[in-house]
Amino acid sequence: MIRREFSDGTVINPARLAGLRVLANLLPLHRQKKILNEQSGTHASRLRGRGIDFAEVRGYQPGDDIRSMDWRVTARTGEPHIKVFREERERPVLLVTDLRSSMNFGTRRALKRVVAADISALLAWAAAMQGDRVGGLIFNDTNEFDLRPHTGRKTLMAYLHRLAEMPVTEAAAAQPRMLDICRHLARVARPGSAVYIVSDWQGFDKECERALYSVSRHCDLIAIRVIDPLEIQKPAGDYVLTDGRQRSRLSISSRDSAEQLTAWQERTNQLKHSLLHLQAPLIDVQTHEDPLDCLRQGMGFTADLSGVTV
Repeated sequence: MIRREFSDGTVINPARLAGLRVLANLLPLHRQKKILNEQSGTHASRLRGRGIDFAEVRGYQPGDDIRSMDWRVTARTGEPHIKVFREERERPVLLVTDLRSSMNFGTRRALKRVVAADISALLAWAAAMQGDRVGGLIFNDTNEFDLRPHTGRKTLMAYLHRLAEMPVTEAAAAQPRMLDICRHLARVARPGSAVYIVSDWQGFDKECERALYSVSRHCDLIAIRVIDPLEIQKPAGDYVLTDGRQRSRLSISSRDSAEQLTAWQERTNQLKHSLLHLQAPLIDVQTHEDPLDCLRQGMGFTADLSGVTV
């Protein structure tokens, strides 16, 4: 069952994005695990999490970790001293949201662009409520909006409004838009950031993988793929299609349906292979599924949320 806070339909509504704040405490990003899917099984490890900042040097006390010993100060003073660190607050979180023309599609509950906006908003609220700095890179086929990570409700609300205001566009012929964005991301992602890419990943290829290599080495990269069930496999049969103005008929044979499923599986395997090189987990969210449940499962949370109200 889809939680009522999530949007449906064809329009990204900023009020609905703001309302997802009530679900943020159910997505504790600082406790997530990195899940890497492989053909041969699953490897799990902790994400890097927040870093640590040097705070001071003080005299050694019984029980201190000897690995934190400051040997230079110890040698200079003749007394044992250790380095003291504090947990880094306000970790940069960068949300990359794909609103290209391929995302303007949906046959169940909502368009992919609407689901992607909901996911991005939920991640933004979850990060902000944990004290992190939130930034965004929103792009369509021709433009992008780049908001560097900041704290504060005003910045977050501006980001949500830009999600809703990003215009619907048509794909430009022979334009490697996904590659452009991957290269742009490589320029703006600060080391130590958590980077979430919410997209259908159409157009992602080896060049895109190479562009994201530096990002994956210095940041935690998480791939979230938004899918409509009809993209995986169209059931055989005769259908009537409309864009609101014109109507046409579509006939799908059993052979066509099977070939589409095979092609989808091949593209998925290629994407997983590329993301495995980048040490980035892949979380799939279908348009008819509850995004929070999918994110929690993909991030390694096993607690059952059934019966939980917000």
